[in-house]
Amino acid sequence: MKQRAAGMAGHASCLRRTEPLVITPGQYKKILAAVIAGVVVIAAGLCIGIYEFISLQHMKEQNALHEQQLELMREKTASLQEKMDKMDALDQELRQMVKGAGTGDSPKGEGGVAGQQKKSPDVSHADYNDLLHATSRLETKTNARIISFITLKTVLSDTAGQQVREMQQVSKKYQASNYPSIWPVNGTITSNFGYRGNPIGGGTGYHEGLDIAVDYGTPVRATASGKVTMAGWVDGYGNLVEIDHGGGFVTRYGHNSMLLVVVGQEVRTGDIVALAGSTGRSTGPHCHYEVRVNGTPTDPLLFLP
Repeated sequence: MKQRAAGMAGHASCLRRTEPLVITPGQYKKILAAVIAGVVVIAAGLCIGIYEFISLQHMKEQNALHEQQLELMREKTASLQEKMDKMDALDQELRQMVKGAGTGDSPKGEGGVAGQQKKSPDVSHADYNDLLHATSRLETKTNARIISFITLKTVLSDTAGQQVREMQQVSKKYQASNYPSIWPVNGTITSNFGYRGNPIGGGTGYHEGLDIAVDYGTPVRATASGKVTMAGWVDGYGNLVEIDHGGGFVTRYGHNSMLLVVVGQEVRTGDIVALAGSTGRSTGPHCHYEVRVNGTPTDPLLFLP
């Protein structure tokens, strides 16, 4: 009996241990609230992390874009400074030309003595403020250079006008047939006499003649009577014809595709001396026409009708 009672007691004990866990509604609400709060905290943390990550990436992109824009500003500023240095050099060269032309003292204006120009500061690593200062300096120099060029233009215009009047007086001493007086070809002027941007290789150079665009094979005519002193290949000019008209007048016709005269041949005004082309340093078919007076290249427009 005692053993049976002990067994029943053990069985009852086992039944008590396997009873299901009962959660009251109050406890359930607390657990649910805790779970929801935990999920909210985790979600908020994830959102904050994602926002900070996106903000960091956006900031990096903005910084990269800012640096690219800054680098572009550096390149543009450096290019402008280089062009301004060339303008300074051109300004001094023009001043020396004016001075050498016998017009008196070089015109006054902003700028130092030739050969003493200050080199523009390096902006390859400049920050935003440095670039602003460089831009301000360029603006100041540009304004001063414009004033200087206006002054030079006035002086040179007076000088050129005087030269035209002198040449008109000189032309009266010679027969009309020996004075360059007609167009070598009929076409469009694509490059004038004087300083210009080089069409090949870049930079700036002094163009000693007039470029007149025409088709390949267009007849090139002597603009005055004279003797052919050159008919052949010359570096830069390609196939070149040179005619001495006497009295210090010489004309040149360059870039021809074919020459129709020989050295020593006498020609008259209007005679065909060559066929136009694009030989030598040329970017297309045209006639390069020069007029030299006593060896000095002179603007052909002063002679053309």
